[in-house]
Amino acid sequence: MRLRLLLCAAALLAACTPESEAPAEETNAGTGGVAAKRIPLPDCSTVETQDLGADGWKHPDCRTMLTDNSGLAVEARYTRAEDESTKVSAQVVAPGDATLQTIEETMGNTFNQISVQDIDKDGKADLLLPLETGNVNTTWAVWRQQDDGKSFVRIGEPSGIEIVKTASGYFAVPSRSSANEWDVAFYKLEANALQPVVTASIVAQGEVDKITGVECSVTDDGGLAQTGLDPAVAKAQFCAEPSVAEIFK
Repeated sequence: MRLRLLLCAAALLAACTPESEAPAEETNAGTGGVAAKRIPLPDCSTVETQDLGADGWKHPDCRTMLTDNSGLAVEARYTRAEDESTKVSAQVVAPGDATLQTIEETMGNTFNQISVQDIDKDGKADLLLPLETGNVNTTWAVWRQQDDGKSFVRIGEPSGIEIVKTASGYFAVPSRSSANEWDVAFYKLEANALQPVVTASIVAQGEVDKITGVECSVTDDGGLAQTGLDPAVAKAQFCAEPSVAEIFK
């Protein structure tokens, strides 16, 4: 009798105990794959980068959204190397959190963040990864977004204070040599590469706050012949470009 009661109690306990549920599979919406477990990163616009010295180097990882309609984001992660350079790994992230591409660069004397700019005015945001920063000028690795809206290609390393697409179809990169001297390098985008054309050099006479005159000269960087312009016409045209003519105005 006692054995029968024990068997009944065991059967009743087994019937009332719920079965453990298997964890639901987290899927990556729109990609058909399992979502990666991404660690949330702060927005790049909200973090500060600084060099705190050998014992306290800080370069916060962050995430930034592209400023176009692609829905893409870029997650930047930084690692200090033994030679005190900085390794940056930038992951291009799809709306469903899939990693589409990983871009790797080495940053030297700079602690600036990746910037987003549509340099060629085609409606798709491009990436500028700073490699070196001087007192004024920055050297960037420029990654241009491709027509597929999912990948980027490295097109060059211009150096200056900005990259401007001109009305004449060039890419102008002004750089400052001194308070009274500037260079503006002009490029053409061909076969996904920034090809040097000419550099316009501008020298101002007088004091910075009292300019008495400006001289402009043009140096062939290897692309003058392709413009079809003779040196005199090229000087007149490139020295009249707004990126040049407006420097000391």
